[in-house]
Parts: sequence; C-alpha cells; structure tokens
Amino acid sequence: MRIEMIAFIGICLGPMFLLADIWRQIKKINQVLDEIIEGETDRRIIIRKYSFLSDTCYKLNQIMMANKERIIQTRRLERRNEKLMTNLSHDIRTPLTSIIGHLDAVHYQYVHGEMNAESVRQAREKAYVLKDYLDDLFQWFKLNSKEERAEMEPLDIVEETRAVFANWVAAFERSGISYDFASGMDEIQTSIDRVFYGRIVNNLLKNAMEHSGASKIWIEIAQTGIMVVVKVCDDGMGIPEKEIPFVFDRLYKADDARSSKGSGLGLAIVRELVLIQGGKILVEPQKKGICFVMEFPILENKK
Repeated sequence: MRIEMIAFIGICLGPMFLLADIWRQIKKINQVLDEIIEGETDRRIIIRKYSFLSDTCYKLNQIMMANKERIIQTRRLERRNEKLMTNLSHDIRTPLTSIIGHLDAVHYQYVHGEMNAESVRQAREKAYVLKDYLDDLFQWFKLNSKEERAEMEPLDIVEETRAVFANWVAAFERSGISYDFASGMDEIQTSIDRVFYGRIVNNLLKNAMEHSGASKIWIEIAQTGIMVVVKVCDDGMGIPEKEIPFVFDRLYKADDARSSKGSGLGLAIVRELVLIQGGKILVEPQKKGICFVMEFPILENKK
C-alpha cells in the first residue's frame, strides 16, 4: 500500500515539477526577449538541449539572428542613403550655381562680346553635366527599385559592340587617344537587351576616357565555351588593388582625381544592367591600366 501511495504521489508531483521547470524556462526566455527589445541584439536564449522548449528556443534564436542581420543591413543602407543625399546636394548645387552665375552675368549685361558668348558656352556645358548626373541618378533609382526590366532579344554582340564603339572614335581622336577593336569571331549570337547593353558599353568607355588618363582605349571580344567575353580596356592609371572590391559600389570614387568628375553611380549602374541580363562583370588589372570584363551566355546554334 505504501509503495502504491508513493507511486501515486510521484505521478502527481511529476507534472508539477515539469510545469515548474517549463515556467522557469519561459521566464528565462521572456527575460532575454525583454533585453533584446531594449536593444541588446546580441543576446541569445541558452537552454538545455533536450528541454521541452529547446526546439522553440532554437527557432527564436534563428529569428533573432535574422532580425539582427536585417538591422545591420538597414543601418548600412541608411548610411549609404545619407551619403547619397549629401553628394546629391553638393553635385547638383555646384553646377547649378555655376549655371545661374553665368546666366545672370549675361542677363544683367555684366559681360559683353566674346565674354558673353563664353558665359553662355560654360552655362551650357554645366547644364549638360547636371543632366548627365540626373540621368545617372534616375537610372540608379529605377534599377534599385527593380522597376527596370530587360527586353532580351537575339543579337550579334560583335556588331552591337562595334556600333557603340564607332560612336566614340571622333571623341578619342579629338582627345589624342588611340583606340582599337578586336574580335576573335565575326559574329557571336547572344540574348541581350540592346538598349541596356549600349548603356553598359557607353558607360565603360566614358569612364575610361574621363577618369583613367589613358593614351589608348580598346575593346576585345572572344568566345570561351558557352560564354562570350567582352573586355573594355585602357592603359591609364588603373585602380589600386585594395580598391578593386569596391569598384562597383554605389558612389565609389577611387581618388581625388576621379571624384572631381562624375556621379559615382556609373559603374554601379553598369553592374546592375549586366546582372539583369544574366551576365557577370569583373575587374581585371593590367600591368598598365585595367580591363572591365563582361560575360554573357551565347545562343546555341539549333540546326
């Protein structure tokens, strides 16, 4: 009888002890969650491996780790946006102030004759600088918000690249820059967005011409397996090796010489345009200068 009584008491007390243990665990979990709410994002719930609530705590820890990563990304994005707005304010105000100054000089007749024409010319030049900056900015916002959609079509990438390159020949010659265009094949069919691809090549050539200090700019095209490789190269100052991982970051400007001109968005736009067409892009340092290397899948010949 005594043994049965002890067994009965054990059966009754067992659930009570279990409930008490679960209650202590819940209090511990709530304490950690309160600390996290107060800003201690590094806190984690530590509990016995085979506890009744161990699986729940594991999932809570996963949620908290993911939440912490989102907070880090949000803060990083906020810092980048603050930098973007600071640059935006400066980069728009500077040419705009110059435009107003030159036009005021003409309007109030502070300048005459040749100086009048020079003021108009400089105002026009600054207006185009401002337009290019705003074009880059709007392009970036559209890409960043995923509004841009590539309209892919079968195209001969050799001919498309040659056509874009030909439009720069006059500018190269005016600047005393030698140039070359080389392709291992007369035709390579791939699926790309004609407009986007034109923007990519134009941005890379503009970047080389305005920022590299190059005496030569050239393009090489080759087929490697199932990929077409397009290289836009120059023999200019190059980019420091430590800076290469950040070349495609938004607002990247390698040095004071580069930061004196341009929005800092051009290469970020290039990367996004390449990616949405299913390609990839990287930087390939040279002994002198640098190459931007793009790869796109070729279209298989179906017979």
